[in-house]
Amino acid sequence: MKNIGYTVIAAISMLIMSASCSDELSKIGSSVRPNSDGITIKSQSFDIEVGTSYRDSIYVRTGYPLLGKITDPEFGEISAGYLAQFYANKETGLDIVNQYDSTTFNILKTSVPKTMGYDWPDFHYEAWDSLVNNRIDSMTIRIFYNTYYGDSLTPMQISVYSLNPDVEFETLPESEFYSNNDFNELYDIKNIVGRKGFTAANREVSDSIRGTSDYMNYIEVKLSDTLKEKFFRLCVEAAIARDKNNPHHTEYNDIFADQKLLRENWLSGVCVKPTFGDGSLIKVYYTAIYFFYSSHHRYAPDGTLLRNDHDDADSSYVSTHVKYVAVTPDVIQMSGLQFTDDNKESRLSADNEAYISSPQGYYATIDLPVGKIIGTMMNDPQRNDSSYFLNSANFYLKSYKPEGYMLSKTPAPTVLMVQQDSIYSFFEEGLLPNSKTSCYAQYVCDSVPNSHYNNPDEGVYYYKFGNISTVVRSLAENEGWKKSMSVSEWENQLRSNNKITGSQTIDDYMVRMAVIPVDVTTNSSSGSILSVSNYILPTSVTLQKGDGKQSIQMVYTLEGTKD
Repeated sequence: MKNIGYTVIAAISMLIMSASCSDELSKIGSSVRPNSDGITIKSQSFDIEVGTSYRDSIYVRTGYPLLGKITDPEFGEISAGYLAQFYANKETGLDIVNQYDSTTFNILKTSVPKTMGYDWPDFHYEAWDSLVNNRIDSMTIRIFYNTYYGDSLTPMQISVYSLNPDVEFETLPESEFYSNNDFNELYDIKNIVGRKGFTAANREVSDSIRGTSDYMNYIEVKLSDTLKEKFFRLCVEAAIARDKNNPHHTEYNDIFADQKLLRENWLSGVCVKPTFGDGSLIKVYYTAIYFFYSSHHRYAPDGTLLRNDHDDADSSYVSTHVKYVAVTPDVIQMSGLQFTDDNKESRLSADNEAYISSPQGYYATIDLPVGKIIGTMMNDPQRNDSSYFLNSANFYLKSYKPEGYMLSKTPAPTVLMVQQDSIYSFFEEGLLPNSKTSCYAQYVCDSVPNSHYNNPDEGVYYYKFGNISTVVRSLAENEGWKKSMSVSEWENQLRSNNKITGSQTIDDYMVRMAVIPVDVTTNSSSGSILSVSNYILPTSVTLQKGDGKQSIQMVYTLEGTKD
């Protein structure tokens, strides 16, 4: 094995920096080893090969989809739409359960169901509030967002289509949740329910509304009267179905208590796509369908009689209501992404640079020298049996100073490192970084450069993985390594696992890891990771590549060393 140089480390803490994959300093070194003579601490550094790979589609089962279109001079064109299904509960309907509770929207007047052709007993509903004009005033879909990218004033247009009635996200195979799915089988372009022009700055909304503390940007699309009237009829039927005193209640369904009934009989969900404009993308926070109506009040919430049976036209007892059916971030959604890049081949073959970007699908590969790291300890001439320990394996993925235009100057804030052959299963199975076969790191720009990085006058830019010794050990153990083994025994094990062939040795055993931009959601109080998904906002970072540009530094301990 090539000897790059052994050095006794006076202060291990100067080499071991905390990061998402780090071991605690107190857990390594002599502090947890037997108090004996012959303890030697050594270090060695290995070059890391970095490359660029490409995914033509990414897993996009997400709570926060993208919407819009943008063209970047460096990285090409991105177009994004999304699909969502609505979830309702029993309170979504025009409820008639409690006549004195104004918050449950007790607004069905006796004449309403009769004019709609339902058999509705007069005697039972004399006390209920009445719906003004016996109708819902309007129905809209609102798309809320608080993050956008690109030109905030670029005119854009979106179209909203209804999903096919038989679509059920819960039963779709995981292969459907990839960005290159065009969704043609899930909706019909003839079933358009609305269109709307907008700008990301949301200037269509008045400053007085935009200035409120709880305001969030939204695009509002008015839905057709047909969809509105169908919804109202279903509300009436749900009200009859809930009223066990109505002799006809078994003839109707409460669709708001059954998601399948709601989707089959009204609206399964929506497909939202950009249909005009180029210049901005928004990150959708949630989507909701709102319906607006007014009602006359006969009774106050405390039961006080406000008017008699003939006071329906008295405006003194009219109030307006807003209710909605929502898609929240924890509900299954899909983003449809399309992107083009005329420079794809040159990026993949670049000699001096590697690329990570989203949502185009560029990611970095690193060949982690697991065999060299473990073999350095096993081949150490001073090693005595199995008394060797990997204290740390410090890794910082160095990048160049961000520069360029739009996409090309915005690094992804967090990246995941996982085995390349596990990319798809990691996201499909909803796995989390375990610091054994995967870990993550955040982007760092140090204002004070140091001698370990190129271009020291420009600062230090890198992804801070820190101590990934647990990852190295786990990857070795996954291929049969045990500390009690001899070099030849583990080499034979690697050969039988087809990890090395021919004249290759332990030194040649490397694990191809992928470094992918991700969005990490954590618990606000404990800081624990809740979920990891592909990062889909436009970002890009250029990594240093070439001989000596990237390295990993190991620190290990020998105990009871040979003379």
